[in-house]
Amino acid sequence: MDYDERKIFVRGRTAFALTSILYAFLFIGGLFLQRFIFIEYAQVIISIFLLIASFFLNLLFGIPGYWITTAFTLVQIFIYSSSFSHRQNTDMLVLLGMALLSILVNTMFEFFIIRVSERIDTLGRKLSDEKAKRISYETSAMISKTMATRPGTIVRHEDIADKSGYAEAVESSRSMVLDPLTTLPNRHMLNEHIGIKILDYKKTWQDASDNGTLCKVNPIYAIYITVSDPVRFSQNNGHIVVDLFIQTMAHRLREAADSKDLLGRIANNEFAIITTRLENDTQVLLYAVELAKALNEEKDGSFYAGIAQYPRDAIYAGELIQHAETAMYDAIDEDTDAKIYEPSPSEARSSFLEDMTLDEIKKLYDKAFDENEIFMVYQPRFDAKMKLTGFEAFVRWECPGHGTVDTRDFLFYAEKTGHIYALGELSLRQSFEALALINEIDPQLTMTVNLSTTQLHTPDLQVDLLAVAEDAGCNLHNIIIDLPSDGATMNVTEIQNTLDAFASSGITMALDNFGRGYSSLNNIPLLPISLVKLDGHFTSDLKEGSAQDVLTRSIISLLNEIDIPVDATNVSSVEQFEKLKEYGCTFFQGIYLSEPLPGRELSDYIRKCSST
Repeated sequence: MDYDERKIFVRGRTAFALTSILYAFLFIGGLFLQRFIFIEYAQVIISIFLLIASFFLNLLFGIPGYWITTAFTLVQIFIYSSSFSHRQNTDMLVLLGMALLSILVNTMFEFFIIRVSERIDTLGRKLSDEKAKRISYETSAMISKTMATRPGTIVRHEDIADKSGYAEAVESSRSMVLDPLTTLPNRHMLNEHIGIKILDYKKTWQDASDNGTLCKVNPIYAIYITVSDPVRFSQNNGHIVVDLFIQTMAHRLREAADSKDLLGRIANNEFAIITTRLENDTQVLLYAVELAKALNEEKDGSFYAGIAQYPRDAIYAGELIQHAETAMYDAIDEDTDAKIYEPSPSEARSSFLEDMTLDEIKKLYDKAFDENEIFMVYQPRFDAKMKLTGFEAFVRWECPGHGTVDTRDFLFYAEKTGHIYALGELSLRQSFEALALINEIDPQLTMTVNLSTTQLHTPDLQVDLLAVAEDAGCNLHNIIIDLPSDGATMNVTEIQNTLDAFASSGITMALDNFGRGYSSLNNIPLLPISLVKLDGHFTSDLKEGSAQDVLTRSIISLLNEIDIPVDATNVSSVEQFEKLKEYGCTFFQGIYLSEPLPGRELSDYIRKCSST
């Protein structure tokens, strides 16, 4: 306690003592007057005066004042009771009632003060917690750029000795969701937000399907917006002016964007807005143009926007933002304010399911399950020496009259109709039965199974998967679970117990589709994974010196440095295989090595590979 605090403390005690002495004199004086004044209303007035005095003492000094006034009032009650018992004076009953009323009033007032104080304390703690969280976010964001460039922060679970330190590191990593320059959400937080919205979208469709009702839900739109030529702003004035310009962009977008939408900064002068308020492309296009006009008030730059929609344009959160960015660059090339994402001819697809009602699609899926139109195929996986190491299971649907249904459409509508759970059970059962069969020939071969984001967030996933594996009689150590990169890194805490249970049971986990959309190396420490699978789109263009080639080589090198093997998928040529092997990939899959095989051909294929 410092000098000033001691002065305040002493003054408070002195004031309390003096006030208590004054109250005692008033109390004694009041009793003395009541003793010798025989006018009834004068005695009542004195009691009311003493009640008011006790109330103010209680108000000024809280609990100590309450106990002092209560003690003096009890003395009053004793005196009045004694007087009535000796003299049978009915006036004493009135005074006794006033004393009891004094205790009641002070007790109720003290109870009220205590409740109000508790609520004020609770509100104060909440405000303090919110302030602490805001300060923590802003502080973490300021150091996020530095931490993101340190490979030492990317570690494997089994290499960590200090679990508490790891937990702190993970929590710190997850708290880095704000851009330090603009205090807007960063790309990681935008993707988490989209991931949550996608789960909500799927749940809405599933609930409607279960209830047999018509579902009306708005799509999820991403608007990607930027200035076309930010370089000229720094040519004469430096980065300080650029920072101010970016902050001005952020401010204008905050003012122009609807409060229900999420606005974030991607990088440099690029921003994204995520909205679920609008129903169609026309409304979103007008909204994007309004945002661009709000940025262009002073005619100091050309602003462009690109738009992408879930579920039409993407199935992953990262893909949605990536496609919106692609549309933005198309807008820049065509010199238009805003442009809707249009897939390239190789990406474009249409499905006969689009023209069917939900009830018709349900009946079609039921028929497909009943007549075994849905089945599994298995793609071999090899190491760098072309030795067979295992298989990956893929689901296929051969629909009579329509041929092979596109897997993305197949899975998307399965989630809409609620068949995704039956599909997951079928794929696990057939894959684990195939694993038990191939392990009779070669006990070292593995089987990789894919989990959807919906399955990953199912509470009983661990129990169901282990039960299917036990029924099939397969070795858990030969199972590899592919975790979708977007689904696994969104809300990791919700699935952490499931992932830890799989890891403790001996099941290997791999991060699938790495490089598709938004994939961050900083997410890898959050997951108990032992393998990273590079997406086929990520490794498709490996021309010497190209940006894709340099990025692929760097990613593989970094993963190898932290002892995480890399599986290259969709290897389609000998040149691609040799280059990826040179870069350090451990495993390889693709049509160059082998097409996916039906289950009946696995035994002969394994024997053929072992004989060569």
